[in-house]
Amino acid sequence: MRRPHSLRLRLLGVMFALFTLGLGASFAEYRFEVHNIIEGLHARTLQNQARELTDAVRVAPGGALNLHLRADWRRVYADPSRQFTFTVFGPDHRPRAWSANLSRPLPYIPVAARGGVSPVEFIGVGADKKPIVAARAADGNTVVVARRGMSRSTFVDSLFAEDSEHLSVLIPFALAALGLIWLISGWSLQPTERASREAARVGPGQPDLRISAQGLPREIQPLVEAVNGALDRLSRAYAIERRLTADAAHELRTPLAVLNLRLQRARLTGTTDWPAVERELSQMGRLVDQLIDLARKESLSHEHGAQELPLVNLSRLTREAAAQMLPLMEAKGRRLEVDVPNTAQLRGRADDLRDMVRNLLDNALVHGRGTVRARIVPPPPGGTTLTLQVRDEGSGVPPGQEDSVFERFHRLNAQTPGSGLGLAIVRQVARSHGGNARFAPGEGRIVVQLPCESPTASAPARSRLKNPLAAPMTDGSETETHDDRDQPDHV
Repeated sequence: MRRPHSLRLRLLGVMFALFTLGLGASFAEYRFEVHNIIEGLHARTLQNQARELTDAVRVAPGGALNLHLRADWRRVYADPSRQFTFTVFGPDHRPRAWSANLSRPLPYIPVAARGGVSPVEFIGVGADKKPIVAARAADGNTVVVARRGMSRSTFVDSLFAEDSEHLSVLIPFALAALGLIWLISGWSLQPTERASREAARVGPGQPDLRISAQGLPREIQPLVEAVNGALDRLSRAYAIERRLTADAAHELRTPLAVLNLRLQRARLTGTTDWPAVERELSQMGRLVDQLIDLARKESLSHEHGAQELPLVNLSRLTREAAAQMLPLMEAKGRRLEVDVPNTAQLRGRADDLRDMVRNLLDNALVHGRGTVRARIVPPPPGGTTLTLQVRDEGSGVPPGQEDSVFERFHRLNAQTPGSGLGLAIVRQVARSHGGNARFAPGEGRIVVQLPCESPTASAPARSRLKNPLAAPMTDGSETETHDDRDQPDHV
């Protein structure tokens, strides 16, 4: 396993490498530049000396030359150990004066223009090779300046050393910058350390804790938001699982106790009431299936937004659910009528919506009476919400309990079959699709409103389905409208 790297050390190493590379490139470029322009120097050491000497030469009225040099330069030109020398030539190109550290005059170098300076030349061979320049004064005299004992490469090194001293100033600044980077990076990473401590505290005991993005660098904030989103999803899944466990334990306690009593009685009497045992087992199986189905629907509702779901036809799903419930309706002598348009498009999960309709019909079958009618009402012109209504001929729920009947395990009559989860599933599916479910007060009618993708009113043709026990429709229509896109099922 690879050891984790330090961001501070990596940043410091990168910056140090950049500084080193930059300084090396600067020195190399400057030396290359000195080599390239050595022949055309105009403002370097020898040229400056030549100009100063031409300014210092004075011609006396009798023709004698006087040099008005500063004391420091007099000492330089008088010291044999110093490298700088000069010779002054008259207009006739004959030497008239030279520095005290010369044994013989320097060679004459012609300069075309008065006040001009010649390019650098090298004279001599081997160790005696030296650079030399000349400058012509306004009075016609010419000053030749040389630097003894220096070859071309040595001269380049000398100029490089003289003019590159300012580059050495960058080194302490580079070291100071590296130290500053170390301090700033540590200060900048403090919020990251704080975020890691916050993340370490998230657990089953504190599932609602989240990582604060305050103070974090902008580049790290998307990671924190993604982690917080993952923690939200895990927290919801954990809450759903915990609630599923608690609900299952609570609701299975009674049927398990009843089943245990039946088995004990069978042991004592030697006879087993198998129909009752099978009924209890069937009830527990149905309860577990509904709990798992409800938990799955709650979990799926948080994974995708409504706009990310595929288009489905609620009319077709309603007909399919009615076809599944039709045998049960006929077994109890109940009538079922379905009045839906050919197409009612919305974005959703087809299986969940089909389960929602089936639970609505099952609720009307178990707790209602008379004819059960399922109808889809198109949205008004310009509207985007369709309505699914399932009603029976019962009186509905008592006033004030229209909302509580959608809670888990809520049953108005404990003697009626069922687990009290059907309407909870209905409301969960409706809300996960951006809608809601409610009981119409004073009547046995449940209204589910869902956002639709396109106005259903644009398809005026409707399907009216009924089972053989249903009364004839008022308009005499018992047929369905078919098209190639959506073949409805016969019920």
